[in-house]
Amino acid sequence: MQVAIDKLPDTLQCFPHFDLLLALCSTKDAYLVGGAIRDAVIGRPVTDLDLIFPDDPTALAKEFARQIEGCWFWLDQDRLQSRVVVSQDDEGLNFDFALFRAPDLERDLLDRDFTINALALPLSGDLSASSLVDPCCGLNDLQQGSLRMVGKDSFTNDPLRIIKGVRHATTLGLMVDVGTLQAMQSEVTGLDHIAPERVRQEVWKILADEQAVLGLRLLHECGAGGQLFGEGFASTIMTLTGCLEACRASWQQLVDDEPIVSEWLGQEVEQGLSNETLLLWTFLLMSIEQELPVSLAKKWLLSRKARANISAIVALDEDALNEFSTIARSERAYAWWAARYRIAPKLLLLVLTVELPDLKQTLAEVQVLVPFVGRLGDRRPADLVNGHWLHNELSLGAGPEMSNALEMLRNAEISGEVSSETEAKDFLCRHYHNKD
Repeated sequence: MQVAIDKLPDTLQCFPHFDLLLALCSTKDAYLVGGAIRDAVIGRPVTDLDLIFPDDPTALAKEFARQIEGCWFWLDQDRLQSRVVVSQDDEGLNFDFALFRAPDLERDLLDRDFTINALALPLSGDLSASSLVDPCCGLNDLQQGSLRMVGKDSFTNDPLRIIKGVRHATTLGLMVDVGTLQAMQSEVTGLDHIAPERVRQEVWKILADEQAVLGLRLLHECGAGGQLFGEGFASTIMTLTGCLEACRASWQQLVDDEPIVSEWLGQEVEQGLSNETLLLWTFLLMSIEQELPVSLAKKWLLSRKARANISAIVALDEDALNEFSTIARSERAYAWWAARYRIAPKLLLLVLTVELPDLKQTLAEVQVLVPFVGRLGDRRPADLVNGHWLHNELSLGAGPEMSNALEMLRNAEISGEVSSETEAKDFLCRHYHNKD
């Protein structure tokens, strides 16, 4: 991997508000650390800056937030860790301010997870003349494309670093050092004691990456896959990687003809979880065990919306998928069909792209529905008749009688038997008059 340390100052000074940050830190003992340095020297986009200080940085962080009109808040008040967030071109930039984790800078860096993150750059004085602090030879590891833990207790102190290591190796294209991999395998049971919110965010980042197949293989090699998803993970690893590749290939073919679908894939269900990642996560876990996505969604404390969509996807059996060929090709028909299975219209369309057997025919059928789904969003259509009409014209009472009539009408729309208010009223009148 090519490392351009000489371009680091120029890269950082292009970062929004960095000049102001340097000015505020000019008389302070302040350091930029970690991922921002790593990403800058290998030419990756930098979106977050982590700064550490030997003394309380709170006043400086608040002043910085005031001058850039950003939002300041505590991350951990007891440890004097805070964050400033500022919107920039529709993206949120994060500036984190924290105390040293140890009595001095070097011991702070030696307490970090991987050598490629144990880097620090002094922010006082002339940035171009500053020497990078690299006690663990992290730059050399980057150059060699190697992921290596800082110390022997790295994963004992925080087992989540195992999943973070898989993420770094996946997103940066690194080989995991043999000793590091062995340490991961030794400490993998510690993942059971990590808060599910922390675990799921790291797993989702792995699945969201273009090289997610590599991430799945690394999860298997280090033992984290089996620890998180059960013994079936190891025995199905080939199926899992094939499933992931097939899903992305199917969606890419749809995106090639319907670019708007790319936006649908990227839409967030909850923080850090896109539609695409939710679907991948669900399909992969279903490959291990049919009900695993539902049980793990509950264990991992996913949002109500995410859990509802996951449960709906798992419940889509062969009979439900076969119904697709029978529904009318109209906006309202598709919307009511999606509502029947309690799944968001966009997600259902993406599921169909993967689950229906004949890809060429499926893509043609799905493409017809893309404009309909684009107009629908996630909303349900209004019924063609209302309760007032049902009561006055058909003498139906509120409750089950009206609910049954409306359900019957929606099914008629799904099949194409009804497509307008007039047809809906005629349909219901025929049914109830004949019934009488």
